[in-house]
Amino acid sequence: MKVLAVVAHPDDEVIGCGGTLARLSESGHEVRVLLPVRRNDPRGVAHWAELERAFRRSCTHLGAEALVGDPLIDEKSLEAGVHHLHDLILPEVEWADTIFTHWPGDCNQVHGSVSRAVEIATRPFRRRKNVYLFEVSTSTEQGFFPSFVPNMWSPLEARHVTQKCEAMSFYATEWAGGRTPEALARRMQTRGDDIGVHAAETFNIARFFL
Repeated sequence: MKVLAVVAHPDDEVIGCGGTLARLSESGHEVRVLLPVRRNDPRGVAHWAELERAFRRSCTHLGAEALVGDPLIDEKSLEAGVHHLHDLILPEVEWADTIFTHWPGDCNQVHGSVSRAVEIATRPFRRRKNVYLFEVSTSTEQGFFPSFVPNMWSPLEARHVTQKCEAMSFYATEWAGGRTPEALARRMQTRGDDIGVHAAETFNIARFFL
């Protein structure tokens, strides 16, 4: 497979699907992670160079190729400019056959904009891509009425859990709540308990072609 993850922020690739990316890369699939957006919150601005380095290091650790938008789109312009985001991600969407991205109902508006751009770019009458939506701790479950319901599980071995937690360790400025390596390990164990395995990540199937 040609696998693409489209993420809104550095660290979303780890939190949302890092274990699965590691497993797919290990199995010989070509994996890329696209970061098309630049943060504009005070902490993100202050640490941007560090976050971008961590993003590249994280992707390498997970066995993926890191792609950074050129130019990056400032996140404050996304709501009015999803078409620009669409145009930026489209070449990589066309390359891929399997795409991971954000659940559109996330509390974080940038997550929703990225998901919307992927939705537009994968309209089936133009291009048929399998699309899977991931959850992000401190965002997906934070709405008034959380609605993420997984219908796809990705079983993970202990080594994939370790890779994901090690990749999250590169993002020390982002550790909070469910975003610590230890919290991610607990979440993967809980998701694994759902299906009787050591650990897992979960997704919602947005598009699937057999």
